[in-house]
Amino acid sequence: MDRFYALCNCCKCCCGGIKAMLKYGVPLITSSGYVAQGDGTPCKARGSCLDCCPFEATQVDGKAAVKWEACMGCGVCIEKCPNEARSLVRDERKGVPLDVRLLAQE
Repeated sequence: MDRFYALCNCCKCCCGGIKAMLKYGVPLITSSGYVAQGDGTPCKARGSCLDCCPFEATQVDGKAAVKWEACMGCGVCIEKCPNEARSLVRDERKGVPLDVRLLAQE
């Protein structure tokens, strides 16, 4: 699409690309092809994952939830959930994941 895209899991405090996307809607970052999802169990960590998402896609409304449209599938919230109540799932609506191994062969 004649644009530069990158999969990112930087912190939102210092990444210019994430800031541009969140504040101005600049399409610098593309989804990984995955999306985070909660397992439906009640959140026991009192939202410890809320501040870690660089894309502001995490929600806790009694249970761990995700704003689908905002989630880029970086997986940061998966690592931050002490109860392992989140996982990444393949979502074709988010695009095709980049196969780095295939690129290395070319």
